[in-house]
Amino acid sequence: MAAAVISTTLFGCVGCQAGIEYLQTYVKNSLNLITFSSFIFTATYGLIFHSKFFTVPNRIPIKSYAKIVAIFFTVNMANNLALKFAIYFPLFIIFKSGTLLTNMTMGYIIRSYRYNLKQIIAVIVVTAGIVIFTLASYEPGAENIRSGIDSNSWTIPIPPFVVGICLLSFSLILSAYLGLYQETFYQKHGKHNEEMMFYVHFLSIPAFALVGDEMMPAFYAANATPSFVVAGIDTVVPSAWIYIFAICLFQFGCTKGVYMLSAVTTSLNVTMVLTLRKFFSLLISFFVFNNAFNMFHTIGAAFVFIGTFLFSVSFTRS
Repeated sequence: MAAAVISTTLFGCVGCQAGIEYLQTYVKNSLNLITFSSFIFTATYGLIFHSKFFTVPNRIPIKSYAKIVAIFFTVNMANNLALKFAIYFPLFIIFKSGTLLTNMTMGYIIRSYRYNLKQIIAVIVVTAGIVIFTLASYEPGAENIRSGIDSNSWTIPIPPFVVGICLLSFSLILSAYLGLYQETFYQKHGKHNEEMMFYVHFLSIPAFALVGDEMMPAFYAANATPSFVVAGIDTVVPSAWIYIFAICLFQFGCTKGVYMLSAVTTSLNVTMVLTLRKFFSLLISFFVFNNAFNMFHTIGAAFVFIGTFLFSVSFTRS
């Protein structure tokens, strides 16, 4: 069961990331639009199949979701916003891979968790492996910088890059805290992951009004893409929306898997799965674009696999 859930989660998360990377080449600055679409998709699924149009009684009071909704939405928006502040994508991946160490540190501080030596070494080795692999793939150039900030109109006496780093750091800490808070939430209210997935996404939707002006250019750009053609038949549907729908399907699989894992295992174990997702996303993207595989890629990949093996044999917290 656990292996199936982990496999589904990795497949969904990796597919989602690959789709986002591909769509970004056609529709620039579309992350908020993609995030909004995936929230609508997941909420609609929950409304139909879980809530049955609000006819199924809640197991958890709706007001109890407020804190999770606020943190979840803030983390998503902070990540999307950070990429507009002169943050090149490899650095973004490196920061996200730091979630493992952050989760372990906050687990020690907030929940007084104690980790055995194998777990500590495994987390450090996996994190180091992703950093090595990412840096080995990085080639300096404008194409690696996803900045939506016009340097000529930037009047704040702080470089955009510093603002981006602060946003990533904030998101990193908040994301680790969210994982630990969800453990407490499940202990208090029970493990109703389907309900939680629905309400967290459904209640977050109104907050997207805050970034509505930013989403509109991407919305119009998506509508302007050529219509999708399959087997020589013109579907009339703009191709970008077909890709967004596919991303939503992958994201749904990823999200559902994460919520299922969160209900049955610790935040650190879930974070390990999501960190491996980032590595596999890099690896698949690497082969798709036929980039040369050098010695440092081999070392980085070896670190990740060795660290994963160490982690897999040390599930028991001391």
